[in-house]
Amino acid sequence: MAIGAERLREILEVAEIARPRQLPPEEFGIAPGPGTPAAWQLLRYTLSPLEFLEECARRFGDSFLVRLAGYGQFVMLSAPEAVHDVFRGDPHALHSGEGNEFLIPTVGRNSVLVLDDEPHARQRRILLPPLKGERMRSFFDAMQAATLEAVRAWPAGRPLGMLEPMQQITLRVILQAVLGLEAGSERDDIEGQVRRLLVQGRSRYSFILLKVLPVRLLQKTRWLPFYRQLHALNETLYALIGSRRQQPASARGENVLTDLLAASHDDGRSLGDDEIRDALMTLILAGHDTTSIALAWALEQIVPRPEVMGRITDELRNTTGGTLPLAEHLARLEYLDAAIRESLRIRTILPFVVRLTKQTFVAGGREYPPGVVLCPCSHLVHRRADLYPEPLIFRPERFLERTYSGHEWFPFGGGNRTCLGMAFALYEMKAVLSTLFTQSCLVRPPGSRSTAVRRGVSLAPHDGVLMVVNGNDP
Repeated sequence: MAIGAERLREILEVAEIARPRQLPPEEFGIAPGPGTPAAWQLLRYTLSPLEFLEECARRFGDSFLVRLAGYGQFVMLSAPEAVHDVFRGDPHALHSGEGNEFLIPTVGRNSVLVLDDEPHARQRRILLPPLKGERMRSFFDAMQAATLEAVRAWPAGRPLGMLEPMQQITLRVILQAVLGLEAGSERDDIEGQVRRLLVQGRSRYSFILLKVLPVRLLQKTRWLPFYRQLHALNETLYALIGSRRQQPASARGENVLTDLLAASHDDGRSLGDDEIRDALMTLILAGHDTTSIALAWALEQIVPRPEVMGRITDELRNTTGGTLPLAEHLARLEYLDAAIRESLRIRTILPFVVRLTKQTFVAGGREYPPGVVLCPCSHLVHRRADLYPEPLIFRPERFLERTYSGHEWFPFGGGNRTCLGMAFALYEMKAVLSTLFTQSCLVRPPGSRSTAVRRGVSLAPHDGVLMVVNGNDP
């Protein structure tokens, strides 16, 4: 008989209470932590990740050890000083790519997410320029057009989940930025393939399944839906790479694929098809899914607060004169920017980042041996009362009153592994929300409450963030 998630959570909590509340000091070795078996800890983290981390922090302090079966020993760090040490650490001493090896079956061995040292630095040099500066701002029209298309399709007067339309918007934007695909059958085909793949890969039990199933064998098969969709998308991407190679450079347009086709290694060799495929897959998957979740969470935090919505509406009206925002308006939307940053602080999408110690490393005054995964934990740092007074209260003014350092606010990671798409995501969120708020009036249905559930590696709202479109005027 199947056991529901709530019942399984109750069983795990009872099991933890029945065991020693913590390991004896001589067994800590690295840091204090819960004494339950690694398999139980993996289950607890799978079912209730944020609650598990918060409980451990209350019991064990700013650094604690969790053991996740099949993944190793993770030391969660929530003291800003320790996070600072990790983010400024020598990349040769701290490897993030090795800690992300479970992503290889999807993004490939050449992905910037799983590389370290010089290969990682080389990939960043190639991929970063199109995702910031003028190249990034050139996609404003695409961001706004995708938002307007979504808003105009919303039915008035009945609840609608915001996550799905945000996914549609961000996916169409990233397909244009990465592949140069505008509206048409080719974009629709690839959009459908990506959506079908992500539906299969968003299980809340993915961390467990990756260790239970023989992934290396299964990834070559087509009988499992996830790998069938992955193979189909791979074939499409390889065909697209091949066809673009045949085009003259002047006909390829400005997009990441064009940049990758023109890039070369230090010895002059062009990037191979596998390298380009892995880069494209990484940007397409990571470049839209987390941004869409962040947009849904931002709406969940902003819309029900009249004082916040009022300030955003006034700022938009004063900046745009009551018309659609233009690209040059975004830099002046300071309160909207602060509200986005506060939403990213209070609503965790990725709870921590990882660094595998390759040699003895000191963080926050504590020495860690090789082979330990150090985890700057954004969820816990973002809830420190000494950094964010009354941390559970949504207050955008925090980000107008002071500037937070990279080890105090880091929803996009930090150091040399800061997310490549950070600037792009923040810009896109401002473009989408400023357009949406000038074109529609949203309200939360009475009694609505969104809770975070695991969707693959991300934490998303269980209900998609329900809203009611209350007319087309803000």
